[in-house]
Amino acid sequence: MNVIDSRPYELLIGERWRAGAQSRTFDTLNPATGRVLAQVYEATEADVDAAVLAAHEAYQAHWRKTTPAERGRLLRRLAALFERDREKIAWIETLNVGKPITHSLDSLKAMPSSLEYFAGIIPAVRGETIPVGNHNVLNFTIREPLGVCALIMPWNYPMTLTVNKLGPALAAGNTVILKPSEVTPLSTMVLARLFEEAGFPPGVVNVVNGPGSTVGERLVTHPLVSRVSFTGGTVTGSRIVASTAADVKRVTLELGGKSPLIVFEDAPLEQAVAVAAGDLIKNSGQVCIACTRLLVQESVKREFLDRVQERLDAIRIGSPEDPATEMGPLVSAAQKQRVEKYIRIASEEGARPVQYGSLSGAAETGFFVKPTLLMDSQARMQSAQDEIFGPVQSVISFRDEDEALRIANDSRYGLAAVLFTRDGGRALRMARGIQSGSVAINTGVRTSFDAPFGGYKQSGIGKERGLEAIYENTQLKNVKYDMSV
Repeated sequence: MNVIDSRPYELLIGERWRAGAQSRTFDTLNPATGRVLAQVYEATEADVDAAVLAAHEAYQAHWRKTTPAERGRLLRRLAALFERDREKIAWIETLNVGKPITHSLDSLKAMPSSLEYFAGIIPAVRGETIPVGNHNVLNFTIREPLGVCALIMPWNYPMTLTVNKLGPALAAGNTVILKPSEVTPLSTMVLARLFEEAGFPPGVVNVVNGPGSTVGERLVTHPLVSRVSFTGGTVTGSRIVASTAADVKRVTLELGGKSPLIVFEDAPLEQAVAVAAGDLIKNSGQVCIACTRLLVQESVKREFLDRVQERLDAIRIGSPEDPATEMGPLVSAAQKQRVEKYIRIASEEGARPVQYGSLSGAAETGFFVKPTLLMDSQARMQSAQDEIFGPVQSVISFRDEDEALRIANDSRYGLAAVLFTRDGGRALRMARGIQSGSVAINTGVRTSFDAPFGGYKQSGIGKERGLEAIYENTQLKNVKYDMSV
């Protein structure tokens, strides 16, 4: 399927698609081959300023005044167009990100429903009357949009995360600037073309491409930007907080993770094995909520690992375009180097790296790394503490519930956790004790557009998805009206 443009992808600023002010382009690659896939125009600071101004003018002139019904109608129209083009967008993600086509198709199934969900809950965004002490005073609240929102996406799930940021921002009445990752910008560019067809007014959605050090920095510090939503690494998230502090902007951050998968001796092992192996290979381990620490009770460690290794030995690694492929490449040469560096670090720390599967000829050109278990890991090893973001899991044993909880919480991250046990009391005790934004019991962590998602500790600030995402995109005003006057 020919889904990639031969001409450079342009920026969307107001009502115009255009080259950047300096007409400079950058290459985006196919990670399975290492070859150039397409060229994209790079925005300058002047382009960012123009996009923010277009969004601000669109917000002031009409978008903040649109009715909930009108915003809902446009989002539903966008959902229908997305469903029409879903296969094309999935192929673009496969070529640009490197995830297998079956995974791309599956991950985009819920996107139209996500847009329809946010269209449907717009009427739920309402204030309330408050019975204050003075019976002559009517006290009530109003939820209002924030204005211009900068939405900054990562490279691992560009389309899923774009839609899940866009939906609540637009539903709440904000205008947006999208900044895709410069590594995987193509699917977001194609999505942006649907907004005009759906009937959104010019300037409501704008797209600028380029590095975070220039384009991203200008976005987050621009005085007309009221909110920044960022998904990515914790180091960058910390910088964004510092950059937005002067203006006290609203910030939502979905950052790193080092999620534990805790397997007790009474666990349903088949389900636990499926989640452990699935998290290791899904998107080649480039998933923020992936369980990258396997905490296994000593009494079942051998049996559990035998089953996991049997599953990993059967993994089909290869071209993402092949429907039979279960695991593709990492997204870039830099990411491959990072993962391989951490495997070396783990070995130097005393862990024992074991790799699985066969790369055949794929490794010669693409950015492939085989699934890797770091046997005999210890909780405080660097390889068990840092987010590696690849197909690597640290295997750590524990003796009892107390030790499992201590190891699970021994991390600066707190994005997600998974535990397997048939003991209901233990399950609830662990769920209460684990310091993470999401806990899954006897199943894997899978985000949903209609349930809140966000982390504890250095895994982020605020919530995305669900009704809470709408609240993140609004500000609450309190009104007092003295009826005696």
